[in-house]
Amino acid sequence: MYIDPAYLRTYFTRYPKKIEFSKWPDPIDGLPEELEKAHIILLTHHHKDHCKSVTVNRLRHADTLVVAPERCIKELGKDIKVIEPGEEMTFGDIEIKPVDAYNTEQGSSTRKVHHKGYGVGYLIGIGSKIIYHAGDTDFIPEMREFGGIDMALVPIGGTYTMD
Repeated sequence: MYIDPAYLRTYFTRYPKKIEFSKWPDPIDGLPEELEKAHIILLTHHHKDHCKSVTVNRLRHADTLVVAPERCIKELGKDIKVIEPGEEMTFGDIEIKPVDAYNTEQGSSTRKVHHKGYGVGYLIGIGSKIIYHAGDTDFIPEMREFGGIDMALVPIGGTYTMD
């Protein structure tokens, strides 16, 4: 399973004075061929640092389930499972539930570019464990409703996400 596997060095060459892109590894460069193809690819939103067709196409095979919000269709085409918060799906023994992810006016992010309804986070159930991947978001009220999380992967940074 890959979540938002879109960080490519080529993306960061647009901002050479802000980011030393050699520090950002290509997530698929140098991986052994048998590790490259995914069974599931989850995308949180349509921004190019999360949703990039060149990366997704390199990681997928004919049976790969690509799950993404509707706004990712423009980049990836229609060969994806479009989801919204609250939907639930099962892939083998993995349960996937998209949840809200967005910026709030009172949140600690300084640039409010993640609007409600455009992106998601994921609650991923594997066996008795639940992993929460928040996506790009501030701390939002819906998070108080998530119970029994064993591992939370949350964004920090303060510019586009919580700090």
